[in-house]
Amino acid sequence: MSEEFEELDEDFNALIEKFENCLFNNESCFFDSEDLLEIIDHYFANELNKMAKSAVDLALSLYPNESKFLIRKAQSIAIDESPLKAIKILEEQRKITPNDEFLLFELANLYSQIGQHSKSINLFHYLIKLDDKDIDYYLLLNEEYISINNYTSAIKVLEKALSFYPTKEIILQTYSYVAQNLKDTEPSISYLKNLCEKHPFSEENWIAYALLLYNTENYFDSITALDLAIAINDKNAETYLSKAEAYISLENYSEAISCFHEALAVKPDEPIIYFFLGDAYEKQNDFEKATYYFRETIKNLEFYADAWLGLAICYFEQRDFTNAESHIKRAIELEPNNIHYKLTYAEMLYKDSYINISEDIYQALYDEGKELALVTINWAMAMVSNNRLMEAINLLRETIDNNDFDEPSIYLTLIELSSRESYLKDHLDDYLFRLLLNYDVSIKMLEEYCPSLIKNHNYETLIKTYINEKD
Repeated sequence: MSEEFEELDEDFNALIEKFENCLFNNESCFFDSEDLLEIIDHYFANELNKMAKSAVDLALSLYPNESKFLIRKAQSIAIDESPLKAIKILEEQRKITPNDEFLLFELANLYSQIGQHSKSINLFHYLIKLDDKDIDYYLLLNEEYISINNYTSAIKVLEKALSFYPTKEIILQTYSYVAQNLKDTEPSISYLKNLCEKHPFSEENWIAYALLLYNTENYFDSITALDLAIAINDKNAETYLSKAEAYISLENYSEAISCFHEALAVKPDEPIIYFFLGDAYEKQNDFEKATYYFRETIKNLEFYADAWLGLAICYFEQRDFTNAESHIKRAIELEPNNIHYKLTYAEMLYKDSYINISEDIYQALYDEGKELALVTINWAMAMVSNNRLMEAINLLRETIDNNDFDEPSIYLTLIELSSRESYLKDHLDDYLFRLLLNYDVSIKMLEEYCPSLIKNHNYETLIKTYINEKD
């Protein structure tokens, strides 16, 4: 630490010591108003609210007309007593100083805190009228609109902010996040594209544009935008990682791996990139390379459970059950409540003929009742792999009869397995129709849980018509 900063620390510590000596010895002391503000904020920052309140009381006794201390008093009351009481104090002061930005800002935050978002929104709009260049006002107003799911108004607020700060990263990133929630994203995509054209050498603009394209599943265009960002700055590892994610969404793992290696060249000491490489190689079924990169991950991220899981899967695929079991157990040890890890372990045991142990895990998870649809589907498919089709069907039926599920995966799995039993096929038509009528089913869901229906021409018209109708 430099001598200058050491002196600042010594001066501040002396200030705190002076205040506490005065307080504990019940002495009368005088402090400059700015010094008192620092003392109060120090106590607030360290969650010493009782000390902050004492400092506020002293400040108001010395400077009764300074609203900044009244604001701090309201903050203390909001913490210790009631936000409503704090609001009442500030509203009274507002009558005296109606354009005090600090007071209005605190009021807006307090109204937000108690869920009165319309009042908070009105105050932030007024603050913007007082100072239309303050970025924080726009960002907080945006958050208020998001809290009431008014994404259209949120976007308008951000576009006004971007009219002043068209290359500001935090506004651009926020805009990309908000815009993906709009029913019609095309105007926002066009808006960011136009900003890029006006500021072609702004890396931040191209990245924000690429992010919105990615989140709206325009993966090819997102990659193009990221390439332009990389042309501006080829030393940003995050851009390569974003590009890799886009390639993974396109299931182009070779290109994704190349991007991860480029990111690693920029940030060779970043262990999470090794994990991403391991994951990509695993998806490519190159388990030997995946093993290497997962191992490199846990050298620096020893407690990263997903890397242990990745290693377990790789060892299992290489028919090394001993190492697979030790690594999946380590993953479960690190995240004992992770159902997905336990299901992976149960599946490994099943495939390696440790069926009784596997069944015990499935049964325990089933009895817990958490993520019941997922557990039931996995257990049923394990039974099918052991030529126990009817047991699997009965398990699914019993679970469905005794529970209600918000999404259709478990119902689709039952239809898929029932279609494999000749005497059950006749009952599928009505069941499928009711399923499509009551749930938001996509082609992707059918491909994942019910692939036989996609291939069955008897259901082609029903599925195509219904899903197109829903779209």
